[in-house]
Amino acid sequence: MKFMKPLSIVLGISSLCIALAAGAQESMRLPEGQTLLNLSVTERQQVTADTLVARLRVEGEDRDPASLQERINRQMQSALEQANAVPGLQVSTGRYSVYRHERRPDGGRPETLWRGTQTLELETDSEPTALQELAGQLQAEGFLVSQLEYRLSEQAAEAVRDSLLEAAIERILQRAGRAASALGKSDLDVVELDMDGSGGASPPIMLRSMAAEADAARTAPSAQAGESEVTLTVNARVVLR
Repeated sequence: MKFMKPLSIVLGISSLCIALAAGAQESMRLPEGQTLLNLSVTERQQVTADTLVARLRVEGEDRDPASLQERINRQMQSALEQANAVPGLQVSTGRYSVYRHERRPDGGRPETLWRGTQTLELETDSEPTALQELAGQLQAEGFLVSQLEYRLSEQAAEAVRDSLLEAAIERILQRAGRAASALGKSDLDVVELDMDGSGGASPPIMLRSMAAEADAARTAPSAQAGESEVTLTVNARVVLR
């Protein structure tokens, strides 16, 4: 996976926890003269988000549910044809719902209406400009943008975590070596290693939930990739001899 710009590596924050409790040593059944060491190191790296995601919806209201659904179906069919014609876009539809709604005008009799909505989801890691232009065109056709955000793909996050793993293990060994030296030990052995990693999405771009004016709808929504922080924590149990 190619990133949209060079990675900015932020190394630093780490935590060290040394456990020398007799109970912990007994649980490992360590021979006399050996010491159990618990270490935890966290590595962090800032990565430019590589995937643009948009969620749009078409919605309407009508006294006749059949007419309402026909209108929604036509709009979604047209949107899908346009989206599928754009190379590099992953296209899918989301929830489709139609429900009855009672409206009570001031001083008037209750009126039964039907409301309906269906969502369209677009995603790309290679054609963000094309996605934004399509979203602007669909806005002009009556679609509403519910969400527009850059995310870090799981493939990219996993690649970064792999690189952080090597750095974290190296720091584990460095810390263990210092502890061994301070305690007068000459050898060490990593007997247990586990890790926990995470990576988040960029903050979503919040858009208007109501239909935009005609002039505003002709301007494609804008989005700029931010950075996501990928973290990897490695916990280790080391025996010092």
